[in-house]
Amino acid sequence: MATRGICSTCLRTSSGPTAARRVLFRSSPSIPTSGLHTLQWKLQQTAAASKEVFNAGQIAPQVNGGQVPPRETKPRGRGIFRKVAEKLREKMPNATEPYVAHGVTLELYNECLKQAAYAEGHELSESARFWYDVCDRPKTFMSWAQVTVLHMWMLVVRIRAFEPDRVKTWQQHFVDHLFYDAEGKMIHTYNISNGGQRKTYLKDLYSQYRGMIAGYDEGLCKGDAVLAAAIWRNIFDARPGVDVEVLAMVASYVRRVVHGLDKIDDQVLYSARITFGPPNEEAEAVRVESKFIETLLGTPVVSDKAA
Repeated sequence: MATRGICSTCLRTSSGPTAARRVLFRSSPSIPTSGLHTLQWKLQQTAAASKEVFNAGQIAPQVNGGQVPPRETKPRGRGIFRKVAEKLREKMPNATEPYVAHGVTLELYNECLKQAAYAEGHELSESARFWYDVCDRPKTFMSWAQVTVLHMWMLVVRIRAFEPDRVKTWQQHFVDHLFYDAEGKMIHTYNISNGGQRKTYLKDLYSQYRGMIAGYDEGLCKGDAVLAAAIWRNIFDARPGVDVEVLAMVASYVRRVVHGLDKIDDQVLYSARITFGPPNEEAEAVRVESKFIETLLGTPVVSDKAA
Protein backbone atom coordinates (compact mmCIF):
# COMPACT_ATOMS: atom_id res chain seq x y z
CA MET A 1 0.00 0.00 0.00
CA ALA A 2 1.04 3.56 -0.56
CA THR A 3 1.00 4.31 3.14
CA ARG A 4 3.32 1.51 4.22
CA GLY A 5 6.34 2.88 6.06
CA ILE A 6 4.77 6.33 6.48
CA CYS A 7 4.65 7.79 9.99
CA SER A 8 1.24 6.78 11.36
CA THR A 9 1.43 9.39 14.10
CA CYS A 10 1.65 12.18 11.52
CA LEU A 11 -1.07 10.86 9.24
CA ARG A 12 -3.12 8.64 11.57
CA THR A 13 -3.19 6.08 8.84
CA SER A 14 -1.23 2.97 7.90
CA SER A 15 -1.70 -0.24 5.97
CA GLY A 16 -4.68 -2.37 6.91
CA PRO A 17 -8.12 -1.14 8.01
CA THR A 18 -8.92 2.53 7.60
CA ALA A 19 -8.49 4.90 10.51
CA ALA A 20 -12.25 5.28 10.67
CA ARG A 21 -12.65 1.58 11.38
CA ARG A 22 -9.76 1.63 13.86
CA VAL A 23 -11.55 4.37 15.76
CA LEU A 24 -14.79 2.40 15.72
CA PHE A 25 -13.37 -0.96 16.73
CA ARG A 26 -10.25 -0.28 18.80
CA SER A 27 -10.07 -2.84 21.57
CA SER A 28 -9.86 -0.55 24.57
CA PRO A 29 -11.21 2.97 25.14
CA SER A 30 -8.33 3.62 27.51
CA ILE A 31 -5.75 3.80 24.70
CA PRO A 32 -4.14 7.27 25.08
CA THR A 33 -5.26 8.68 21.73
CA SER A 34 -7.53 11.45 23.00
CA GLY A 35 -4.69 13.96 22.79
CA LEU A 36 -4.29 13.17 19.10
CA HIS A 37 -8.02 13.59 18.53
CA THR A 38 -7.91 16.90 20.41
CA LEU A 39 -5.09 18.19 18.21
CA GLN A 40 -6.85 17.05 15.04
CA TRP A 41 -10.09 18.71 16.13
CA LYS A 42 -8.39 22.00 17.04
CA LEU A 43 -6.52 22.09 13.74
CA GLN A 44 -9.78 21.69 11.87
CA GLN A 45 -11.41 24.51 13.82
CA THR A 46 -8.54 26.93 13.15
CA ALA A 47 -7.65 25.96 9.57
CA ALA A 48 -7.85 28.96 7.22
CA ALA A 49 -7.38 29.07 3.47
CA SER A 50 -5.51 32.01 1.88
CA LYS A 51 -6.05 31.07 -1.73
CA GLU A 52 -8.26 31.76 -4.69
CA VAL A 53 -11.06 29.24 -4.97
CA PHE A 54 -13.59 27.88 -7.44
CA ASN A 55 -17.27 27.75 -6.56
CA ALA A 56 -18.24 24.26 -7.72
CA GLY A 57 -21.84 25.24 -8.27
CA GLN A 58 -21.04 28.18 -10.54
CA ILE A 59 -18.83 26.31 -13.00
CA ALA A 60 -21.58 24.21 -14.64
CA PRO A 61 -23.69 27.23 -15.72
CA GLN A 62 -20.57 28.86 -17.18
CA VAL A 63 -19.82 25.77 -19.24
CA ASN A 64 -23.42 25.35 -20.37
CA GLY A 65 -23.55 29.02 -21.33
CA GLY A 66 -20.67 28.57 -23.75
CA GLN A 67 -18.05 30.31 -21.66
CA VAL A 68 -14.59 28.90 -21.16
CA PRO A 69 -14.21 27.03 -17.85
CA PRO A 70 -12.06 28.89 -15.33
CA ARG A 71 -8.36 28.23 -15.50
CA GLU A 72 -6.26 27.13 -12.59
CA THR A 73 -5.07 30.10 -10.56
CA LYS A 74 -1.88 30.14 -8.56
CA PRO A 75 -2.44 30.07 -4.79
CA ARG A 76 -1.24 33.08 -2.89
CA GLY A 77 1.55 32.98 -0.35
CA ARG A 78 3.94 30.61 -2.06
CA GLY A 79 6.65 30.28 0.55
CA ILE A 80 9.76 28.17 0.99
CA PHE A 81 7.81 25.28 2.53
CA ARG A 82 5.42 25.05 -0.42
CA LYS A 83 8.34 25.11 -2.86
CA VAL A 84 10.17 22.38 -0.95
CA ALA A 85 7.00 20.27 -0.84
CA GLU A 86 6.50 20.63 -4.59
CA LYS A 87 10.10 19.60 -5.27
CA LEU A 88 9.76 16.56 -3.03
CA ARG A 89 6.56 15.60 -4.78
CA GLU A 90 8.26 15.82 -8.16
CA LYS A 91 11.19 13.66 -7.04
CA MET A 92 9.35 11.17 -4.80
CA PRO A 93 5.67 11.12 -5.79
CA ASN A 94 4.89 7.76 -4.18
CA ALA A 95 6.49 8.70 -0.86
CA THR A 96 4.83 12.10 -0.58
CA GLU A 97 1.36 11.22 -1.90
CA PRO A 98 -0.08 10.23 1.53
CA TYR A 99 1.10 13.52 3.04
CA VAL A 100 -0.34 15.53 0.16
CA ALA A 101 -3.63 13.62 0.32
CA HIS A 102 -3.87 14.11 4.08
CA GLY A 103 -3.36 17.87 3.92
CA VAL A 104 -5.56 18.55 0.90
CA THR A 105 -8.45 16.36 2.05
CA LEU A 106 -8.35 18.12 5.43
CA GLU A 107 -8.96 21.44 3.67
CA LEU A 108 -11.71 19.90 1.55
CA TYR A 109 -13.28 18.40 4.65
CA ASN A 110 -13.21 21.78 6.40
CA GLU A 111 -15.18 23.23 3.48
CA CYS A 112 -17.76 20.45 3.88
CA LEU A 113 -18.14 20.71 7.66
CA LYS A 114 -18.77 24.45 7.68
CA GLN A 115 -21.84 24.18 5.43
CA ALA A 116 -24.02 23.32 8.42
CA ALA A 117 -21.72 24.47 11.23
CA TYR A 118 -23.40 25.99 14.26
CA ALA A 119 -22.27 27.17 17.68
CA GLU A 120 -24.18 28.41 20.70
CA GLY A 121 -24.42 32.19 20.70
CA HIS A 122 -23.11 32.60 17.15
CA GLU A 123 -25.06 33.64 14.07
CA LEU A 124 -25.56 31.00 11.41
CA SER A 125 -23.96 31.38 8.00
CA GLU A 126 -26.17 31.75 4.92
CA SER A 127 -25.61 28.11 4.07
CA ALA A 128 -26.36 26.91 7.61
CA ARG A 129 -29.56 28.98 7.73
CA PHE A 130 -30.74 27.11 4.66
CA TRP A 131 -30.02 23.66 6.10
CA TYR A 132 -31.59 24.40 9.50
CA ASP A 133 -34.25 27.06 8.92
CA VAL A 134 -35.41 26.51 5.34
CA CYS A 135 -35.14 22.71 5.60
CA ASP A 136 -36.70 22.84 9.09
CA ARG A 137 -33.96 20.76 10.71
CA PRO A 138 -32.97 20.81 14.40
CA LYS A 139 -29.46 21.96 15.31
CA THR A 140 -28.10 18.59 16.39
CA PHE A 141 -24.97 16.57 15.84
CA MET A 142 -26.75 14.22 13.44
CA SER A 143 -28.22 17.07 11.39
CA TRP A 144 -24.73 18.51 11.01
CA ALA A 145 -23.27 15.10 10.12
CA GLN A 146 -25.91 14.41 7.47
CA VAL A 147 -25.26 17.69 5.65
CA THR A 148 -21.49 17.24 5.98
CA VAL A 149 -21.63 13.73 4.49
CA LEU A 150 -23.77 14.98 1.59
CA HIS A 151 -21.07 17.51 0.65
CA MET A 152 -18.32 14.95 1.20
CA TRP A 153 -20.09 12.56 -1.16
CA MET A 154 -20.15 15.18 -3.92
CA LEU A 155 -16.38 15.52 -3.61
CA VAL A 156 -15.90 11.75 -3.35
CA VAL A 157 -17.67 11.37 -6.71
CA ARG A 158 -15.03 13.66 -8.21
CA ILE A 159 -12.14 11.99 -6.37
CA ARG A 160 -13.15 8.67 -7.93
CA ALA A 161 -12.16 10.16 -11.29
CA PHE A 162 -8.53 10.55 -10.16
CA GLU A 163 -5.82 8.21 -11.39
CA PRO A 164 -6.63 4.73 -10.01
CA ASP A 165 -3.54 4.55 -7.79
CA ARG A 166 -4.59 7.75 -6.00
CA VAL A 167 -8.28 7.13 -5.41
CA LYS A 168 -8.02 4.77 -2.41
CA THR A 169 -5.48 6.92 -0.55
CA TRP A 170 -7.46 10.13 -1.04
CA GLN A 171 -10.79 8.57 -0.11
CA GLN A 172 -9.33 6.98 3.01
CA HIS A 173 -7.86 10.24 4.29
CA PHE A 174 -11.04 12.13 3.47
CA VAL A 175 -13.23 9.74 5.48
CA ASP A 176 -10.71 9.62 8.34
CA HIS A 177 -11.12 13.37 8.88
CA LEU A 178 -14.87 12.95 9.38
CA PHE A 179 -14.56 10.35 12.13
CA TYR A 180 -11.72 12.05 13.98
CA ASP A 181 -13.66 15.31 13.87
CA ALA A 182 -16.85 13.57 14.99
CA GLU A 183 -15.10 12.14 18.04
CA GLY A 184 -13.55 15.54 18.74
CA LYS A 185 -17.00 17.13 18.75
CA MET A 186 -18.30 14.44 21.08
CA ILE A 187 -15.50 15.21 23.53
CA HIS A 188 -15.38 19.01 23.33
CA THR A 189 -18.88 20.07 22.32
CA TYR A 190 -21.11 17.38 23.80
CA ASN A 191 -18.88 16.44 26.78
CA ILE A 192 -19.11 12.70 26.14
CA SER A 193 -16.17 11.53 28.22
CA ASN A 194 -17.02 7.82 28.21
CA GLY A 195 -14.93 6.10 25.53
CA GLY A 196 -17.34 3.19 25.20
CA GLN A 197 -20.26 5.51 24.61
CA ARG A 198 -18.35 7.43 21.97
CA LYS A 199 -17.42 4.18 20.24
CA THR A 200 -21.09 3.17 20.11
CA TYR A 201 -22.05 6.50 18.57
CA LEU A 202 -19.21 6.24 16.04
CA LYS A 203 -20.35 2.76 15.02
CA ASP A 204 -23.82 4.15 14.38
CA LEU A 205 -22.36 7.04 12.40
CA TYR A 206 -20.26 4.64 10.34
CA SER A 207 -23.32 2.54 9.46
CA GLN A 208 -25.28 5.63 8.50
CA TYR A 209 -22.35 6.98 6.49
CA ARG A 210 -22.24 3.82 4.37
CA GLY A 211 -26.00 3.90 3.87
CA MET A 212 -25.97 7.56 2.83
CA ILE A 213 -23.14 7.04 0.33
CA ALA A 214 -24.91 4.02 -1.19
CA GLY A 215 -28.19 5.92 -1.47
CA TYR A 216 -26.62 8.95 -3.14
CA ASP A 217 -24.66 6.73 -5.53
CA GLU A 218 -27.88 5.03 -6.58
CA GLY A 219 -29.52 8.42 -7.14
CA LEU A 220 -26.59 9.60 -9.23
CA CYS A 221 -26.99 6.60 -11.52
CA LYS A 222 -30.78 6.25 -11.67
CA GLY A 223 -32.00 9.83 -11.92
CA ASP A 224 -33.38 12.81 -10.05
CA ALA A 225 -36.37 11.01 -8.53
CA VAL A 226 -34.16 8.40 -6.86
CA LEU A 227 -31.66 11.08 -5.81
CA ALA A 228 -34.46 13.17 -4.28
CA ALA A 229 -35.70 10.09 -2.41
CA ALA A 230 -32.21 9.53 -0.96
CA ILE A 231 -32.02 13.19 0.09
CA TRP A 232 -35.50 12.94 1.63
CA ARG A 233 -34.42 9.94 3.72
CA ASN A 234 -31.03 11.24 4.80
CA ILE A 235 -31.44 15.02 5.05
CA PHE A 236 -35.14 15.27 5.92
CA ASP A 237 -35.30 12.01 7.94
CA ALA A 238 -38.12 10.74 5.68
CA ARG A 239 -40.54 13.15 7.35
CA PRO A 240 -44.05 13.31 5.87
CA GLY A 241 -45.19 16.70 4.72
CA VAL A 242 -41.75 17.93 3.65
CA ASP A 243 -41.87 21.01 1.41
CA VAL A 244 -41.43 19.49 -2.05
CA GLU A 245 -40.01 22.72 -3.42
CA VAL A 246 -37.24 22.73 -0.81
CA LEU A 247 -36.50 19.07 -1.54
CA ALA A 248 -36.28 19.90 -5.25
CA MET A 249 -33.90 22.77 -4.44
CA VAL A 250 -31.53 20.40 -2.63
CA ALA A 251 -31.67 17.84 -5.47
CA SER A 252 -31.00 20.58 -8.03
CA TYR A 253 -28.14 21.92 -5.89
CA VAL A 254 -26.52 18.48 -5.70
CA ARG A 255 -26.80 17.94 -9.46
CA ARG A 256 -25.35 21.37 -10.18
CA VAL A 257 -22.38 20.90 -7.86
CA VAL A 258 -21.58 17.39 -9.12
CA HIS A 259 -21.72 18.66 -12.70
CA GLY A 260 -19.55 21.66 -11.83
CA LEU A 261 -16.92 19.47 -10.15
CA ASP A 262 -16.85 17.27 -13.23
CA LYS A 263 -15.77 20.26 -15.34
CA ILE A 264 -12.75 21.32 -13.29
CA ASP A 265 -9.19 20.11 -13.66
CA ASP A 266 -7.66 17.68 -11.17
CA GLN A 267 -5.15 20.34 -10.12
CA VAL A 268 -7.95 22.45 -8.66
CA LEU A 269 -8.83 19.63 -6.26
CA TYR A 270 -5.17 18.86 -5.57
CA SER A 271 -4.89 22.43 -4.27
CA ALA A 272 -8.23 22.29 -2.39
CA ARG A 273 -9.48 25.40 -4.17
CA ILE A 274 -13.16 24.50 -3.92
CA THR A 275 -16.12 26.25 -2.29
CA PHE A 276 -19.83 25.43 -2.21
CA GLY A 277 -22.46 28.03 -3.05
CA PRO A 278 -25.71 28.52 -1.09
CA PRO A 279 -28.43 26.00 -2.05
CA ASN A 280 -31.16 28.66 -1.94
CA GLU A 281 -29.86 29.94 -5.29
CA GLU A 282 -31.75 27.00 -6.82
CA ALA A 283 -35.15 28.50 -5.96
CA GLU A 284 -35.53 30.32 -9.28
CA ALA A 285 -34.63 27.26 -11.34
CA VAL A 286 -36.98 25.01 -9.37
CA ARG A 287 -39.93 27.39 -9.81
CA VAL A 288 -39.67 27.44 -13.60
CA GLU A 289 -42.68 25.70 -15.10
CA SER A 290 -41.82 22.44 -16.83
CA LYS A 291 -43.17 22.00 -20.34
CA PHE A 292 -42.67 18.27 -19.93
CA ILE A 293 -44.99 18.18 -16.91
CA GLU A 294 -47.64 20.20 -18.77
CA THR A 295 -47.47 17.78 -21.71
CA LEU A 296 -47.61 14.79 -19.39
CA LEU A 297 -50.62 16.12 -17.48
CA GLY A 298 -52.44 16.84 -20.75
CA THR A 299 -51.99 13.27 -22.00
CA PRO A 300 -54.76 10.76 -21.15
CA VAL A 301 -53.69 7.89 -18.94
CA VAL A 302 -55.46 5.45 -21.29
CA SER A 303 -55.39 6.21 -25.00
CA ASP A 304 -58.57 6.18 -27.09
CA LYS A 305 -57.35 3.17 -29.04
CA ALA A 306 -56.66 1.22 -25.87
CA ALA A 307 -60.11 2.10 -24.55
